[in-house]
Amino acid sequence: MIVHLYGQCAFTDKIAAICSKYNLKLIEDNAQAHGCKYNGRKTGTLGDAAGHSFYPGKNLGAFGDAGAVTTNNQELADLIRSLANYGSAQKYVFQYQGLNSRLDEIQAAVLNVKLKYLDEDTQIRKKIARLYIENIINPDMVLPSVQNWDAHVFHIFPIRCVKRDELQRYLLQHGVQTLIHYPIPPHQQMCYSSLNALSYPVTERIHAEELSLPMSPVLEIDEVKKVIELINCF
Repeated sequence: MIVHLYGQCAFTDKIAAICSKYNLKLIEDNAQAHGCKYNGRKTGTLGDAAGHSFYPGKNLGAFGDAGAVTTNNQELADLIRSLANYGSAQKYVFQYQGLNSRLDEIQAAVLNVKLKYLDEDTQIRKKIARLYIENIINPDMVLPSVQNWDAHVFHIFPIRCVKRDELQRYLLQHGVQTLIHYPIPPHQQMCYSSLNALSYPVTERIHAEELSLPMSPVLEIDEVKKVIELINCF
């Protein structure tokens, strides 16, 4: 499984070659990368199947919890439909132990309307990202490295700062809300208690330094410039 984290495409030709060589199925986590492209192809179409989140905060968000799986494999599509419908493909006949994971009509209707604006919203996100990257000059900040602008849709704009907590408090004092994605590394989570004793210093350092700056297609340019000015003065 590859994860298009923060809106950046994780797919590479090397990954495709490995999957082909060893006859592996490739699953995409496309929850944060709607509209992202790799060599002209959209993420969510690069592997055998892809999971999509339409949580309201995503680049393509519904009014409530929503999600979908995309695939061009008919057999897999039929299986997923059954699993999402209590394990049933035929009413009152249950072939699998499934769940109620169906997308309701209201969420589908909202998404159908918002889909028309996805490309426009993506361009606004990229414009904001360029402003951050080109104008944040504080040497204490580590900014995202973007090699291919088609392969990033900036669901989140993460930076790194050794004084992350101090920076977050400073920005909040000046009316700028930020978030941390994500505060606890996977190997330190309670649900993975068997891994808690392991040490991954690079992972732990990234989690201790990451801060997500405001990123939304409804942000005003003056608001973005305020964030930039505050960070440069920090």
